[in-house]
Amino acid sequence: MDTKDQVRYWGGALGAVALVGAIVVAVVVVQTPAPRPKTAAQTQAAVRTQSAVKPPAVVKSQAVVKPQAAVKPQPAPKPQVAVQPQAAPKPQAGVQPLTVAERKISEELWVEQKKLDTDSGRVKAATPDGRRRVAETIAKQFNVPEKLVNDLRGRKVADGEITAALALSQQLMKHDKVTRQQALDRILAARKSGQGWGAIARSLGLKLGDVVTDVKKTDKQLAKLATVKVAG
Repeated sequence: MDTKDQVRYWGGALGAVALVGAIVVAVVVVQTPAPRPKTAAQTQAAVRTQSAVKPPAVVKSQAVVKPQAAVKPQPAPKPQVAVQPQAAPKPQAGVQPLTVAERKISEELWVEQKKLDTDSGRVKAATPDGRRRVAETIAKQFNVPEKLVNDLRGRKVADGEITAALALSQQLMKHDKVTRQQALDRILAARKSGQGWGAIARSLGLKLGDVVTDVKKTDKQLAKLATVKVAG
């Protein structure tokens, strides 16, 4: 087969193939049904379906953090009220000096008190129980328990001082209606503060002359006791 015959052969074959393809396409187009237009009901149903689908919920934004309330400034502490200085105690009126008569009696009492201390010392030295005998004599003179005399000795009060204090306490008990112990406490406290017998008697309204008398009586009893012991 020459060249021209080959061209003719292939040209005819290609033409036949193209014809067959055109026929197939035509058949497919004819058999495929045309799309039907949607009815109004179908269109509304589609719209409802789309509206039924809820859009995704919008994520709520986080709540805005409220700023903290500003701290209220604390009120400044009130200044303390200045403590008013206490008024200085008024000085007590000066104690008036003893009169000549009071001074004379006070000196006499001091002498009798020293004599009593001397005589009581002689009794104590004359006998082993002399200390008890002196306490017994003073207790009988003022009608008080012997223990009271010994208790006063325990407070470092001499026998002469004890006798004068007991004599003043007897007057004070009647004057102020107090017990003997209360009277003794007041008298000895004043004596400890440095007051003399004359000043104490004046401040309490007592008679110092009666005290001198009581001290003399007690001293006479001790003097007799000392004389008896020495003679024996």
